[in-house]
Amino acid sequence: ERIESEQRLREAERLAHIGKLTTSLAHEIRNPLSSVKMNSQIILKNTGFQGNDKRRMEIVVAEISRLERILDEMLDFAKPLRLQFEPVTVHNVINTCLEILSEKIRESGVTVTRRYAKGEPSLPLDKERMEQAIINVLLNAVDMLDKNGKIEISTHVLSRKGRTVRIDIGDNGPGMKQEDLPYAFDPFFSNKAKGTGLGLTNVKKIIEAHGGTVDLALRKPHGLRLRITLPFGEAR
Repeated sequence: ERIESEQRLREAERLAHIGKLTTSLAHEIRNPLSSVKMNSQIILKNTGFQGNDKRRMEIVVAEISRLERILDEMLDFAKPLRLQFEPVTVHNVINTCLEILSEKIRESGVTVTRRYAKGEPSLPLDKERMEQAIINVLLNAVDMLDKNGKIEISTHVLSRKGRTVRIDIGDNGPGMKQEDLPYAFDPFFSNKAKGTGLGLTNVKKIIEAHGGTVDLALRKPHGLRLRITLPFGEAR
């Protein structure tokens, strides 16, 4: 027990150090990046680019936006969470996330199915943060799926060990290696060619701040299932 406590302390100190470095780096990058993006948008709007040249400038702006999203992930990882709790229905959170991502989902050719528990489970949640977590999970799934891929979302109300709501988000993508599963929520771990490896780290941070748990498992014959469990009781 003493050894485990020392390991947790060292891990907390390591993450705090990484957080400070990440925050400093992100702030140093954000200002020049915003300037580059603003001027690129002005050039794209005010000049007569046509054909391939116009497309190249659009790619520049899109890639700058992607870099900004990466910086947001880094800052979310580094800074402490300050949650604003209010009664929120889980189904409303999921539906809002799907609405926000509807265009990306449509363009990707992915099919999303929902199977909700009866009733509308209402929990003390920070709606914005919970949406951020669900969107991260859905974006991970969409990015890993080919056209005709499938995402299945289901909710369940459980009574064991206190009332909880369980959210399962599964896909039929390539999944990951069994030996990589224990590291899926570690900072900067990723099996994708692009990304920071902070998406699932931030998901875990948000869920645990709500007093919940999150885990990842392989699906048969292939794919991943991410499970979020949230308590009905007062969030901490």
